[in-house]
Amino acid sequence: MNQRAVGWLLGCVSLLLAGFLLVPAGIGYLFEESLHALAFLYASGVSALVGAVMIFGNRGHTLTREGKPDYFRREGLAVVALSWLVASSLGALPYIFTETLPSFVDAFFETASGFTTTGSTVLTGEGIEGMSHAIGFWRSFTQWLGGFGIVMVFVVLFPTGGRSLFRSEIPGITREAGHQRVRDSALGLMRLYVGMSLIEFLLLWYLDMTPFDAVVHTFATVATGGFSTHAESVAYFMSWKIELVIGFFMFAAGVNFAFYDLFVRAGWRRAWAALSKSMEFRVYVGIVVGSILLIATVLWIWGGGGASDLGLPDYRQYPQALRDSFFQVIALLTSTGYATADFDQWPQFCRILLMGLCVIGACAGSTCGGLKVVRLVIVARAAIRGVQAFVRPRAIHEVKVDGTVLEEGVLGAVTGYFILWILVFSGGVLALSGYGIQLEESATAVLATLNNIGPGLGKVGPTVNYSHFPDGVKVLLSLFMILGRLEFYAVVALFVPGFWRR
Repeated sequence: MNQRAVGWLLGCVSLLLAGFLLVPAGIGYLFEESLHALAFLYASGVSALVGAVMIFGNRGHTLTREGKPDYFRREGLAVVALSWLVASSLGALPYIFTETLPSFVDAFFETASGFTTTGSTVLTGEGIEGMSHAIGFWRSFTQWLGGFGIVMVFVVLFPTGGRSLFRSEIPGITREAGHQRVRDSALGLMRLYVGMSLIEFLLLWYLDMTPFDAVVHTFATVATGGFSTHAESVAYFMSWKIELVIGFFMFAAGVNFAFYDLFVRAGWRRAWAALSKSMEFRVYVGIVVGSILLIATVLWIWGGGGASDLGLPDYRQYPQALRDSFFQVIALLTSTGYATADFDQWPQFCRILLMGLCVIGACAGSTCGGLKVVRLVIVARAAIRGVQAFVRPRAIHEVKVDGTVLEEGVLGAVTGYFILWILVFSGGVLALSGYGIQLEESATAVLATLNNIGPGLGKVGPTVNYSHFPDGVKVLLSLFMILGRLEFYAVVALFVPGFWRR
């Protein structure tokens, strides 16, 4: 392991972040918030100083004697994991300097939630409504950067060192990217990512959102983050058209970006042909459609505000039940976490089903959290194969995905990931229970942060926040966000002794 090279690359990440911090500073000056704009300039200066120290302190140690780059997969994995800690620490400075969140723990939690596209917050409703434009922009901008943006820019600027970073961060397109220059693949995806954002921004602006609200909600939607400038989230706008647009882009962000990469390189015909044959995409669509109809029907039978005094919409009207079900199913399955209804007051069946969707997540290689559809399908088929092998032990039983027989190493990796998720989730719930937190709250808080969802149930539901937790819990949940965003292995590898040996 070339630790000097890791330090140099982390310094580059810090310098890159310093440049990004200048954007909300400009927003602050645009809206005549000079003090907050100055705070972002200070934060940018600190980040640049840290980056410069790390770069100059490790210069000359990033090349071999032959003059070739001396950073490969291990260094890339280390940078992937450690850069989130560095970015979350430096990105927390504007919250502290503006006194929006004076506590470093709270600021770190909010920033980690942004960069990991989780959407959990320690801000109250009054705090969200009272944010400056600069801070509101920064919250959602961190989510947009944490989606794919910051990785893409890094790979474009540092193509050699960024190769491992790119493939470790975006495993869903590794196979496709392996046949071409990674830098070209990153550029194509970055153009598509920006293009999707631009289209959604124009649509939301056309639907009477203010330009600022349109930008903020676009950032959070395409990155499946969920931060909003309003305490009521998307429900604030009371527009089915806005919900439809955001719902569509949340769904699109849940698709494996390998297909978008193929679209950029080979055109829509080949991309659509591959998409239509994808087992994962078909299951993803089936889960979305089936869950929407099932929850809408349950809400319609229940009645909502039409049957009791809960302050809920009248779900005796099926279109209203379908509207809220459509948005919440997509928002939680894709780990965006936006809300148009207080689903914590829905029937227990709906609440449990929604949390189940949070566990599943969308497609691999997307900006979404969760276990991912393809992993669960593989685990299910492996379990079926186990039963078949028990019944007919001498027969050959294979696990196939899209007509390809999976190797035992792939099955072992997927099964190991599944077991690792269960162990971390169980340990997290146990740790939070040690603080005296109730089971429903602790379980859904761990689930919401580990799978980058945002809201849970009870005291961490869609209408409340995480501010009431002790600092120790906030730090633990922040680490869960990073762990879930990097899908475990990149972080767990740091604790393997042999990982750091040369």
